[in-house]
Parts: sequence; structure tokens; C-alpha cells
Amino acid sequence: MAPQIAQLPADPSLISLVYHHEHPVQAYEFENTLEVWTVSARIDADVLAEDLAAYSDLDQESLDAVQDVTVGSMSFVRVRMFGPDHPFEAMDSYTGDVSRIGEVVLDVADGRWEPAFEAALAHPVGDLLVMDRRERIGFEPFRAGVHILDCHRQRPQDLLAARQEEFNALCRAWREHHRP
Repeated sequence: MAPQIAQLPADPSLISLVYHHEHPVQAYEFENTLEVWTVSARIDADVLAEDLAAYSDLDQESLDAVQDVTVGSMSFVRVRMFGPDHPFEAMDSYTGDVSRIGEVVLDVADGRWEPAFEAALAHPVGDLLVMDRRERIGFEPFRAGVHILDCHRQRPQDLLAARQEEFNALCRAWREHHRP
């Protein structure tokens, strides 16, 4: 793990998640059914500069030049299943990938859950959250390249706890490597 730790630009515990949802002032089709969110993982320049000031001998000019560090980002599309619009039509209006997922998990004709998808869920109620890629926190193959995560089951909670412990270990290892 040491070579990987050495390549990290900063203490991973400084990472923040920034949620961004843009909504135009003018009404648009499917605005009450479809929301697009972007979540960015980043280290804020001020937070990083403060950390560097505490643990390094950088001068003020160098600290003032510190910039945000972008770690990654993901896009999410929230589909309100019980909104005023047909959920598949809303998904179809967004992108081909989202539309393809809609074809797999929804009965395209009536906009309800596809029976096999509904049967795969512990509690088939609520909205649908579509991600642009799957994480290691319990996504399982469903059909046609679509993976699902049922948040109402215990396994995702256990896997999330394990990933959080791995992250905590990464943070400890970074500090041990950079601040002996």
C-alpha cells in the first residue's frame, strides 16, 4: 500500500463531497419527474492550505497558490416513480443510457416496475436512482448489463461499513507515511 499512499496528493480525510443540482428557472418537460445530480469528491483549496500550513514549512506564497484537488465525480438521475409524468418517457428524454436502463427495469407501456425487477426488490416502492457507473457497495447484476442495489437489505449496509473502514485505514496509512 505504501507506493499508492505516496502517490496521493493529500490526506484523504480532507475529501468532501459536493452535491450539485441545476434547475433552470423556466419550466421544462419532465421537471417534476426527472432530476439530474452531480456529486464531486474534492479537497477544498482552503482546507488543503490549512493542513499544509500545519504540517509543512511552505511559505505563504506557496500556500496562497494551493488549488482545489478534484478526486472524482459521478452523475445521478433521480426518477420520481409516482410523479405527474410517465417515468419511462422522462428517462427516454434524457439520454440513451438512461433510456436503456428504463427499458430493463420498467414496464415501458405503463411506467411501473418490470415484474422481475419488482420481485428482486425487498420493498419495491419509492423513486429510482440511476448512476453512471456502479460502486463496490453491493451492486448485483440484474439483466442486460444493468446492476441494482436494493438499499432496503442489510448486505449494502454491511458493505458500506466495510468500505468506510477501508477508507479510515487509508487515511491512517497516509498520515503514518507523511507524518511519521
